[in-house]
Amino acid sequence: MVKKKSNLISIIPAFLLMGIAVGIQTKSIIVNAAIGLIVGIVIYFFLSYRNKRFNKNR
Repeated sequence: MVKKKSNLISIIPAFLLMGIAVGIQTKSIIVNAAIGLIVGIVIYFFLSYRNKRFNKNR
């Protein structure tokens, strides 16, 4: 069996780009980009922790 590749790392740039898009609309690009980056990193660590716990119980 082939091990499934995890693509969790692509979550971080996705949230960064969403923060930039919101920042363009609200005219505060840097602030919203930083918030998007921080949220992306937090969600990445949360999902990787959850996946490790889930795979451990299998």
